[in-house]
Amino acid sequence: MKKSLLILTLLMAAGSLFGSIRAITPVPQSTSASSWWYQRFLSNKEYVKENEVPLMFVGDSITELWMVDGRGLSVLNKYFKKEPYKALVAGYSADRTEHVIWRMENGELDGHKPKAVCLMIGTNNTWHYDEAQEAPCDTVLGIRSCIDAIRVRAPKAKIFLFAILPIGRTGSDPKRARNAVVNDAMRELCDGENVIFCEINNQVMDCNGNYNEDVSYDAAHLSTPGYQIWAKNLLKLLQPIFYPDETPEYSRPLSKSGEQWWVERLYQTRCATASIVSTRPSVTFYGDDLAQGWEEEGQEAAAQYFSRRKILNCGFDSDSLGQMIWRAKYANLSGMKTYNLVLQAGLMDAELTDEEYLDGFAALFAECRAAQPNARIIVMGLPPRGMASDPERERIAKINEGLKTFANGENTFYLDCNDELVDGAGNLPADISPDQIHFTAKAYEIWAKALLDVLK
Repeated sequence: MKKSLLILTLLMAAGSLFGSIRAITPVPQSTSASSWWYQRFLSNKEYVKENEVPLMFVGDSITELWMVDGRGLSVLNKYFKKEPYKALVAGYSADRTEHVIWRMENGELDGHKPKAVCLMIGTNNTWHYDEAQEAPCDTVLGIRSCIDAIRVRAPKAKIFLFAILPIGRTGSDPKRARNAVVNDAMRELCDGENVIFCEINNQVMDCNGNYNEDVSYDAAHLSTPGYQIWAKNLLKLLQPIFYPDETPEYSRPLSKSGEQWWVERLYQTRCATASIVSTRPSVTFYGDDLAQGWEEEGQEAAAQYFSRRKILNCGFDSDSLGQMIWRAKYANLSGMKTYNLVLQAGLMDAELTDEEYLDGFAALFAECRAAQPNARIIVMGLPPRGMASDPERERIAKINEGLKTFANGENTFYLDCNDELVDGAGNLPADISPDQIHFTAKAYEIWAKALLDVLK
């Protein structure tokens, strides 16, 4: 068990011994027959008993606004009200964690069980009470109790736990720090399998942490473009649940939204993209470790050979084809234009056959071309590994023969430097790749010289 989760468990035990914690104590907003809150609860309770609900949204007013015209309703109707989702929105203005727990314990999930639950809760806990009245750990315990209440009643459902959205227009708003603590701890509540942490915060803020005005009308709730962002992210998460056999993993979009370093790298590259949109990068390196390496071991070669070119690096350490497809479709390549796109993929897909790899690469190439219809795409061959006798060399050779077929001599070119990377015996020497995977500065210089002949 992770240390922070253990601490939360101990805190919950302490609460049971020394006093109640408001955030985990079930309570309704109202049980008055005339209360809109209680009437909505009764309506949802009956609906779940009588109707199939494959997808359920659970939360507060931010969730409630999925049902409001001019906010999320058009997006909800477009994507989630129809088959196969047939979504029910159980969002209640001003709800806190304790209200969600009460709703679950009093029948809002007693009936048809959802396949997926989208949960966003906690903003009213941190908004309505200062830190002296409700510590961040109490809010996190409340969120965990919400998860537990849902899991008990829908044990087979995937729970997508979305981070609390930013509060306040600017990144300096003091409420942001408290929510950040809660969001960081929320990650520890997720196992990545049954409960999955999700975050769209970086997509609704600019590079300085300020709320984008078009996605939030009051720096707390979302406008229609904000719900479009939420929907786009949720749809990719729902795809393997509702369409499990449609597309193999290696050729469909996958994200690593549960891994903090990946989210931070995504934010960094999106900010870099936004900062040079008006100047149009000359060369965009897109791919895995080797592409990211242009910022590290390849930095000197880039400065020497591309000094007059605007460079954008969208390489991600350890990315598979699926993750690159996701980034091309949803993040790095949208909203900008590049003259040259250098595409390097494959280090993290060694388990794929040559046929599987080429199928996945075709899906990646299609997304890259759709995002950059006028760019020159340079398809890099897979580099050699190990000794000349390494059996992996045969697979690499087959893949590279397949990659050559993407080149048309007009706006797509194939390039490999493999003959220059190996020694006279065909082995990959240590001064080129000490670990037989990643490149040294010398290797990047060879790559840079080769690129000069094909870049426009």
